[in-house]
Amino acid sequence: MKGKKKEKIRIPSCWICMDNGFILYRKKVGEYEGEYVAHCTCQAGRDYAYDGTRCEKQKSPYYIPSVAEELDHAGIGAKNFHDWWERNKNKKGIEKAMEELGMKVPKDG
Repeated sequence: MKGKKKEKIRIPSCWICMDNGFILYRKKVGEYEGEYVAHCTCQAGRDYAYDGTRCEKQKSPYYIPSVAEELDHAGIGAKNFHDWWERNKNKKGIEKAMEELGMKVPKDG
């Protein structure tokens, strides 16, 4: 009989973007509704920050706003944490892994 495969515990550094560095969101501009991108305020988001008006060689009007400028980033972080906790709360060792990072373990209720 084979042993149960150990589930890997991955705790994101950023609850807003889940370590992606950006957030995709829908927004209506004039008559057009489309998908836009906002860079996160975390370390991973630095790779996606862009302001074409600051380019030295050839300026452009293009700009990627931060998630804090466009969205309720605190609410996104809270929802992402809740969703992550619901998916991971039953994994063996999750509480210990969280405590090692100085995180409080949520009390179900």
